[in-house]
Amino acid sequence: MKLKTMKVAIAIFVKTPGLSPLKTRLAATIGQQKAEFFYRLSLKSIVSTLREVEISPYWAVGEVNGLYDPLWDDFEKLHTGDGDLGDRQSHVYNKLLKTFEAVILIGADAPQLSKKFIEEAITALRSHDFVIGPATDGGYYLLGGRSKIASQAWSETPWSHENTREILVSKLDSKPHLLAMLTDVDTKSDFKSVLDEMPKPVDGLQNENQQHLINWIKRL
Repeated sequence: MKLKTMKVAIAIFVKTPGLSPLKTRLAATIGQQKAEFFYRLSLKSIVSTLREVEISPYWAVGEVNGLYDPLWDDFEKLHTGDGDLGDRQSHVYNKLLKTFEAVILIGADAPQLSKKFIEEAITALRSHDFVIGPATDGGYYLLGGRSKIASQAWSETPWSHENTREILVSKLDSKPHLLAMLTDVDTKSDFKSVLDEMPKPVDGLQNENQQHLINWIKRL
């Protein structure tokens, strides 16, 4: 018997070019113009991936006036609210959880994320309260849940820290399902890992925008 489709939202946390600094650590190694170009290519890869999944996508935009930028016309959009990264994630997660059975949060700097990972996360949320995609830097590239997350879990977790994921997981009410580890792009040296982690054409999971990004990285 086919399982009932789960009503899941996915929020992609983004900043608007020209309104907020983008990929500052990456820009320090390859220049601001190239860092912004990578950011836009990464966004296109993520859009293509999410169009292949039965899920409700939202842009979680960091600036109120950024909500009107045509860059965010592909999906529904909402403002992240103010505060640090924990405050913003909490705001978006709680807002969407009022309407959806489960909510997934991702960033814009893991373009190698494929349909396979998103679908595994959705499937995991049928039997787990939470799912997390660990990043190699100690953070996470994906966090999903179907239950509320206590406000202190967000406020007591240090962000951009080598123990970010470990500390947040320790504050959740139940053990999350773990996805495979991926690399967030913070510096030029991360590109090699991203190329290794990209879905392969033979798997039928690599989209055209991911191929464009692969070619661009190889030309750097």
